[in-house]
Amino acid sequence: MQNAHERFGSLEFIKRTKDSTTRVRVHIDRAVLETPKDERGQATAHLVSMIGGDAEIGALWAAVTEGALFHIQLPGGTPIAACLGLEAQCYRGSLAVLGRKRPVRHLVAVSAELGRTKPGADHEGARTILCDDDPVFMLYRVASRYGLPVVPEWATWFMRELNQRKAIRPLMGLGCSPVVVKGNKRMFLGWIGKELKQRLIGMPKENGAVHWKLPKNFLERPGSSAVVGPTGLG
Repeated sequence: MQNAHERFGSLEFIKRTKDSTTRVRVHIDRAVLETPKDERGQATAHLVSMIGGDAEIGALWAAVTEGALFHIQLPGGTPIAACLGLEAQCYRGSLAVLGRKRPVRHLVAVSAELGRTKPGADHEGARTILCDDDPVFMLYRVASRYGLPVVPEWATWFMRELNQRKAIRPLMGLGCSPVVVKGNKRMFLGWIGKELKQRLIGMPKENGAVHWKLPKNFLERPGSSAVVGPTGLG
């Protein structure tokens, strides 16, 4: 863990009132940011993982729920003005640190759009924010969200289709390699049906559970795997 502090970014929140100015600054270890097309615009933060004390995390929780603007700086970068938007979700916890009497407070803030990409949510959505660009992981998450009949062996084909159709775009990340995938259930089913007819992809010869060997990422333990029902439906 040598030089681990160099992998942290920072988040700063400033609130000015008529009589005072409040400034809160904390470390962040994970972030997913979508930068605007216009450099003068503000970025959209889809995920920010913050670490701080009771007062700092309490103030930032309130700021997130109010849709406040933050200044986020990734290692080696310049500050970026970003907002999580309305209806952002917050998850709070505590981390015990050796040598400290009090635990460190942890806050994970998630944009409403990222929250809607969980399996089974918002089937009509046309964008899926993902925190990892591994082809198998992307196919698994998109299939889980829309209930698509897929198998892990199609991951390379799916990645190729996304690139050829310009339906994938990298996002800015800290501690992860995020992307946004464009498309809805109807469109992806159309791709699958066409490729099956042309025999460019094939279904398993035998029915049974599909085993996904997902890569290690910041939400999972090494060697994690998932088992879903026949033809990839959970």
